[in-house]
Amino acid sequence: MTSALLSKLRHGLFLAGLVGFVFTQGEDVFAAPSGFDAISKEVQAVFAKASPAVVKVRAFSGTTPLAGTGFFIDADGTILTAYAIVRDANRAWIERDGEKIEAQILGRDARSGIALLKVDIGKTPFLSFGDPSELKVASAIVSVAYPFNLEAAPAFGLVTGFNAVYSSPTLNQFFATTHIRASLDVQPGQIGGPVMNGKGEVMGILMVATQDQRECFILPSTAASKIVRDIEQFGEARHGWVGVGVTTDQGTVAAVSPVAVSTLYENTPAAESGILPGDRVISVGRRPIRQPSDVLDIAFFSKVGETLPVEIERGGQTRVFEIKVIERPAEVRMVDFRKLPGGEPAEGVPVRSTR
Repeated sequence: MTSALLSKLRHGLFLAGLVGFVFTQGEDVFAAPSGFDAISKEVQAVFAKASPAVVKVRAFSGTTPLAGTGFFIDADGTILTAYAIVRDANRAWIERDGEKIEAQILGRDARSGIALLKVDIGKTPFLSFGDPSELKVASAIVSVAYPFNLEAAPAFGLVTGFNAVYSSPTLNQFFATTHIRASLDVQPGQIGGPVMNGKGEVMGILMVATQDQRECFILPSTAASKIVRDIEQFGEARHGWVGVGVTTDQGTVAAVSPVAVSTLYENTPAAESGILPGDRVISVGRRPIRQPSDVLDIAFFSKVGETLPVEIERGGQTRVFEIKVIERPAEVRMVDFRKLPGGEPAEGVPVRSTR
C-alpha cells in the first residue's frame, strides 16, 4: 500500500457493505465487524438446522451417473429433489452419514423440474415450507447443498427478481410458473437443494443456474407443494392450462388492464368461451391480472377440470366468461429440464432450456 493511500485511509472512514473499517492516526485499527458477525451467525443457525435434513442424491440415466442434492419434507422419509438429478433413471439412492440408501422414485416432473423420492429408514428430520410470497427483492436467502460432491455447505445470497421466463443470449423460454431469481453462485451438485429464509423455512428449491452461474432460478415452495400433492394423489403432475396466450399492451391507459389476449388456441375451452383476441384481461379466477405471467401462474395452480371465471374488458365494457381448465399439452414450449449443458451430466447442474 502506498504511503499516500495509507495516509488517506488513516484520515477517513471507509465503508464496505455492513462493516465500518476505521483507520486511526498512527496505526490501522479495525472496528468489530458486528454486521458480518450477525450475518454469519444467522447463516450458521440456518445451516445447523437444515443440514441434518439435506442429503446427497444419486441416480443413473442409462450409463450416465447423475448427482445432486435433495431434502426431507416429512418425518416419513419423503425427499424432494430436482428432476435433472433423476431424469429417466430406474433407480436412485441417497447418501446420508456415509451410508448409501436406495430410494423409491415416487414421481418426477420434467415441466416443473422436480422429483419425489422416498426411503424407508424410520423417522427422519425434515424441513418445513414457508411462504415465498413474503420474499422481496433484496431479501436474504440461504441454501444448503453438496457442491462438487463434497460435504454439505451453505450459500448466502439475495433475491434479485421474480421471473416467468428463462432468458439467455439465444433463448427465451417460459417456466411452468414464476421463479425466484437470486444471486446465489450455484456450483455442480447444488441443484435440488433447499433455499431458506432466516427462520430456516424452505422458500424454494434450486432449479437452474444462469449460463454464467452467477445467478440461479428457484422454484417457489408453493409451486413445489402443488406438484408434490399431484404426485401423491395421482402418481404424476397435472399441469393446468386455459388455452389463452396473452401479451402486454403498451398503449393501455392506467385505468385499464395492461394484459391483452393475443392468442386463443384451437380446440380448447378458451377458443369456445366467447373471449376474443384483443380483450383486456382484468381477472382470472377472481385474481387480478397485472402482467402476463399472472395468467401463467393461475393456470399452474389451478386444478385440471375446474372452471375459472375470466373477467375481460372490451370496448369500454366488462364481461365475464367461464373457461374450463384442461391439461397442458406436452408440445407447448417450456424450459426443458431434461437437458444438461455439455460435459457435466454427472453433476446434475445447471440445466439449459431448448427449442
